[in-house]
Amino acid sequence: MNSTDPLPVLDGLTEPPPAPLPGLDALRALVADAALRAAALLDGPRTTVAEGAFGDGVDDVTADIARFVAHSGDVHLERAAARLGLSVGQMRLLATAHRFGGRPAVATFLAPLPADPGVLAAAEHAVQPLRPSPTAPVERHHNHLTDAPARVQLRYGPDHLWHPYVERYGSWQPAAVSHPDAATAYRAARTALRAPTRR
Repeated sequence: MNSTDPLPVLDGLTEPPPAPLPGLDALRALVADAALRAAALLDGPRTTVAEGAFGDGVDDVTADIARFVAHSGDVHLERAAARLGLSVGQMRLLATAHRFGGRPAVATFLAPLPADPGVLAAAEHAVQPLRPSPTAPVERHHNHLTDAPARVQLRYGPDHLWHPYVERYGSWQPAAVSHPDAATAYRAARTALRAPTRR
C-alpha cells in the first residue's frame, strides 16, 4: 500500500460501535455510499445552484434513500421501506430504478408526470414497427406509453429520456437503462422480458 491508497479503517473493526452509532454493516455501507457521492461530485459535470434544483417532484430524503439502497444492496431494504412507507417489493423496485437511471428514474417510478402529447405520439410511431401485436391499441396516459399485449411500458422522465418498464407478476417494473430514443428503449424492454428473473 502506498501513501495515496485509502486506509481500510472499518475493516479492522470486529466489535460493534458504541451507541448511538449504527452497526458495522450500516457504517460500511454509509462509507461506501459517501465515497460514491464524493466521486460523483468531484468527477461529474460542473453545475450551478439553478441546475441543481431538480423540480422533479421527488424530495431529497426519498432520492437519497433510493440511492443508498441501490448501492448497498438488500441488507437495509426493510428499514428503508419502512422509512418511506413502502412495501419491501416497492422499495426494491425503487432501488432498481435508481440503478438504471439515478434520481430521474426514481421520479419516473414514483409518479406519473405530464408529458407533451406530441412527444408520446412520436414515440408511439417510433415503436410501432417493433410491436409483436401491431394492431393492438397502445395506451397513452400522462408520461406513459403502454403496449399491454407486449408487456412493455415506456415512461418519459424529467430527464427527457424514455425509461423502459416491463410487466411482471402483475406490476410494472423498471427494466433497463433510459434512452433518448423510444425505439431503443422499447427494444431494451423486450430484451429484458426474455432474460431470466428472480422474484
